[in-house]
Amino acid sequence: MSGGSAGAAGAGAVEPASVAAASASAGAGAVAAMDPRAAAALLDDLADRGWPAEHRERHGGWILRAAGGVTKRANSALPAGPVDDPAAALDHAEAFARDHGIAACVQVSPASEPADLAALLAARVYAPAARTLVQVQDATAVVDALGAADALGASAALGAGGALDPGLVVTVDDAPDDAWLDAWWSVDGRGGSAEREVARRILVRGPALYAAVRAGDRVLATARLALVDGWGGLFAVATRPEARRRGLSRAAMGAAVRVGLDRGITALWLQVVEENAGARALYARLGFTTASRYEYWTRPGA
Repeated sequence: MSGGSAGAAGAGAVEPASVAAASASAGAGAVAAMDPRAAAALLDDLADRGWPAEHRERHGGWILRAAGGVTKRANSALPAGPVDDPAAALDHAEAFARDHGIAACVQVSPASEPADLAALLAARVYAPAARTLVQVQDATAVVDALGAADALGASAALGAGGALDPGLVVTVDDAPDDAWLDAWWSVDGRGGSAEREVARRILVRGPALYAAVRAGDRVLATARLALVDGWGGLFAVATRPEARRRGLSRAAMGAAVRVGLDRGITALWLQVVEENAGARALYARLGFTTASRYEYWTRPGA
């Protein structure tokens, strides 16, 4: 399938080159103060690279993504730039989805092109779901907010001082082992062993850190920190149900961010579903503020 050519960028459009340049230099405070379209373009680009799909195709300024239906981010069209004919681009995105055996899905944010994309999708009987907030914070501020936990290297046990129960160990690795995958998939996974293997391939397609809170051979909590142009993207923050309300998610995130600082990150981003009041409260206590948002548009029943 051939990609269409991009048309000229309209007024207010964010050029891809400017997004790449900004990603390496803009801190969390600067992004939060940006024009909403510019902030969304930067954060859409970071998240796309932090959770890379197995199959990607360019159609003008749009990025078409597929990964066996595992996670919407890796199985949706990202309308990151202009296209000559939006209706034809949607036709192409739908054909791409059919070719890869996934439902047609479009990620829509304030940076999406064209600006009236939501109306075009609604006319095709697409509907939005699960509004997601994109939040940012400086990495050192998160470490400071986490407070009393000892600085972590590759592996450390947290004892008294309000962090973790005795006997639990926090590890940070460059790749997820089976125990890490088992814990995360048991909380967030949808599907069986084949889908889990697709998820593993997504996870390891880009540089990242994998933090785990372990009780012997069993992982109780996870966090993944994608490393992209001086930014750290927090993904896969999950705690097994029986281990919740013990500070394990905070410990996993803190471990990943501390090691991330050693790897050169200065700022963090994360995605949180707007309705998830518990997660939003945790992130607010760490100083995260909303800089963008997006929704996934699909046809009902797809």
